[in-house]
Amino acid sequence: MHMFRRGMIFATFFGSCIAIALLVASLGTKHWVNAHAKRTLNPHESNGRINYGLFSGKKDLNVAYGWRSYDIDIIHMLKYEPDFLIYGFWLGTVTCVCGALLFSDLAAVFAAINAATSNSCFSGTPGLYLWNILSFFCNLGAIALWVAQYYMKIQYNVLSLEDLDNSWTSLNMAELGYSFWFVVGATVAHFINIIIIYIANSDKKIDPIIPMIEEKTNGAIMLY
Repeated sequence: MHMFRRGMIFATFFGSCIAIALLVASLGTKHWVNAHAKRTLNPHESNGRINYGLFSGKKDLNVAYGWRSYDIDIIHMLKYEPDFLIYGFWLGTVTCVCGALLFSDLAAVFAAINAATSNSCFSGTPGLYLWNILSFFCNLGAIALWVAQYYMKIQYNVLSLEDLDNSWTSLNMAELGYSFWFVVGATVAHFINIIIIYIANSDKKIDPIIPMIEEKTNGAIMLY
């Protein structure tokens, strides 16, 4: 049973590593949003593809004369075009993902420690619950904030003011990209970790309690 528990706890190390990889990928990739665009003046001849992450992205626009690519600087857009995204939701999303990454790192480190040594306050069962639950809720926060961002801003527009002035529109042509779903995957990984920790600690072997009379009887026998 002791080896079973250690093995289960060590399994959460791999779960945390998966979560770390997914969160790093979500920060490094540029597909939190994927969208198409059309020009209202010539919708059948124009086409646009837009994708961006939390910090940068790319847009390809075709006005019927060929494709042209442009880089998107999200921080610049937030500064000079405040209606592009809700700044508080964007900042909250970035903060939650970074917090989830930090707690995932701690969960991985202390899972390895707990599998190799005896329990302590922050590397034992309470600590493993703490780091995984904190990361789980940080991930949930990032998901909730970006979904709110989508329904309040992204689904209506992902284009700059310059593009809007040139009669481009992305209304109802945007969707959540795979970078966002990486965070969902990290959330699932930590939820599974929490379940594993619970299972690993739910079947602890309980030492039998010897009644006091039986202990005295056994003691008397030993004297004889």
